[in-house]
Amino acid sequence: MRHIVQSFATTAAVQLLGLVNAVLLARLLGPDGRGEIALVVLYPLLLHALAGLAVNDAIVYRTATGGAAPQRLVPSVLVLAVALGGAAAAAGLLLVPTLHGNHDAEVVRSAAVYMAMVPAGLVALHLGAVFQGRLEYGAWNAIRLATTVVTVAGVLSLALLGAASVPTVTLAYLLGFAASAALAVLLASRRGWLGPRPERPEIAAVLRFAAPLQVGVLVQVVAERLDQVLISQLLTPTDLGLYVAAMAIATIPAIPAVTLGNVAYPRIASIADRGPVTERYLRLSVALAAVIALLLVLAGDRLVAVLYGPAFAPAVPILGWYAAGAVAMAARAILAQAVKAAGRPGLTLQAEMLGLAVDVVALLVLLPRIGVVGAAVAYAAMQGAATVRLAFAARRVAGLDLVRLVRDTPRELRDQAARLLG
Repeated sequence: MRHIVQSFATTAAVQLLGLVNAVLLARLLGPDGRGEIALVVLYPLLLHALAGLAVNDAIVYRTATGGAAPQRLVPSVLVLAVALGGAAAAAGLLLVPTLHGNHDAEVVRSAAVYMAMVPAGLVALHLGAVFQGRLEYGAWNAIRLATTVVTVAGVLSLALLGAASVPTVTLAYLLGFAASAALAVLLASRRGWLGPRPERPEIAAVLRFAAPLQVGVLVQVVAERLDQVLISQLLTPTDLGLYVAAMAIATIPAIPAVTLGNVAYPRIASIADRGPVTERYLRLSVALAAVIALLLVLAGDRLVAVLYGPAFAPAVPILGWYAAGAVAMAARAILAQAVKAAGRPGLTLQAEMLGLAVDVVALLVLLPRIGVVGAAVAYAAMQGAATVRLAFAARRVAGLDLVRLVRDTPRELRDQAARLLG
């Protein structure tokens, strides 16, 4: 239970600081400037996820199952991070003028600079995966927290100096990822994990596990970013600014589930009877998400006005639909980790493809008709469809018992609450 509490505390701190950052940017730059920052970070973050998420899961799995000692694995992890990140950033630099051709030159230049976050982010992500797989949650949480702490400190400093702009905020964001990467390397070095050179068998083993995951990651990342991509191309920076401002609040219900999923993955992977453990994590994550989402919806009008100001009032309906999708995402996060922990990562692809299909249809139908609110409705539909498919996959390969899940939920939630409070 201690590792869960610690990870929750870290996630709460990251989310709180992220919300502080969102409020600062909204107040400093307004909807239009907030949208331009979202444009700057959109494609680097997309490339970061495409290049690193499948490899990250492979590293956690290989470490958790004892496939390689850290002294052998870490040098190979660093090579993969730099090679994959560098290639993705180079591709992004070539595409920036085309992707942002209809936006201001300042946005184009800042987006090109921010491509440097891709290799830096992968170094932090992949080294963090080694700590996560070894259940060293203190180091893993410190790496996760460093990016947000440094970024918010940078933005706050810019606000105090009266120097906040799209280019300067971009540099503050980049500094956050650089700090996280440096901390990850330092922690690995202190444990003696930085060997003299990478080992090809280790690189091959990681890539073999990651290969069947990559198509699923591609589908997942496209589904999660397609709304912002289409908004950036079809609507205005102001529309995107309203959308990401609502997201900063509405994703809160899913954050505990993502933390639980990261904690659950190595634990589920290390045991044979996965069903009961999966169900306990699933109950807790969905219950927390539902309560938080309900509170956000009830307080949406006042919350947006207090945090962002009256200019962001059109974000309120976006918040409601996105919060509904976040509850489904909370269940999805646990179910996906259970399926991967059962050694069947390819099964997540079916859920991702179903979710993407629903998302594409909903976006094409709703975005031209009701604007950014339509994108939030599409997000909720996508998360719901993917979650249902993953539930059936987890029942088949991870021992999830849907009848037992429903039957035992009240008792399990009472027990979990007692343990947390006790």
